[in-house]
Amino acid sequence: MNLIVVEDEYMVAKRLMRFIQLALPMQKLNLVHFTRLDDANDYLASHAVDLLFLDLNLQGQDGFELLKQQLSKSFHTIVVSANTDRAIEAFELGVVDFIAKPFSADRIATALQRVQSRIQQVGCEYLCYRHIGKMELLRVADINYIKAAGHYSEIICKNGQHILHDKNLDRLLTLLPPDYIRIHRSYVVAISSISNISGSSASQCQLELHCGTRLPVGRTRYHQLKQRLGG
Repeated sequence: MNLIVVEDEYMVAKRLMRFIQLALPMQKLNLVHFTRLDDANDYLASHAVDLLFLDLNLQGQDGFELLKQQLSKSFHTIVVSANTDRAIEAFELGVVDFIAKPFSADRIATALQRVQSRIQQVGCEYLCYRHIGKMELLRVADINYIKAAGHYSEIICKNGQHILHDKNLDRLLTLLPPDYIRIHRSYVVAISSISNISGSSASQCQLELHCGTRLPVGRTRYHQLKQRLGG
């Protein structure tokens, strides 16, 4: 599990990291600490992170700026701050928990349990994507299917809109609820979009969607797909 702590007070960060390790004794942790927002932002841009612990007042900088710059990333966030008046703002930005300073080991353990519960839930309701320099939100329920596009993914919506997303298909699949299924190395489909399956064997199988689009089914995905559709 890859975690980062963004906290400019060394002793607070040290205490927090110790409590994290106590709460997750069986987990293999890669725990990294930053005191500056710029350093944390650079790290997040080039590393896959599962969980961020974030202070809000970092040498005069606002910790929320980090979240706003990293909206399209898939990590979870726990805010640890004395600025409890900003809790509502934190939850509006999608954080899992807001921990007031000073904090206890039990409080950190409770927050980590919430994160693990969130990870096991049905996936996110919205995806963030960049459009003409701005971050936009897309309802996951509006996705028809997704096609691999190199290091990116092309999202085809039920209204016909095409969106290029900066995450590859593997990364996007980890964010989607279980009613989105991979049918081929290049395609993920909403089960609700499937009209019928043609072909009687794995080598001949194709999906037809309600919109009329036909998509190939990979040989290794055929039996899993049939099971999911009750066939």
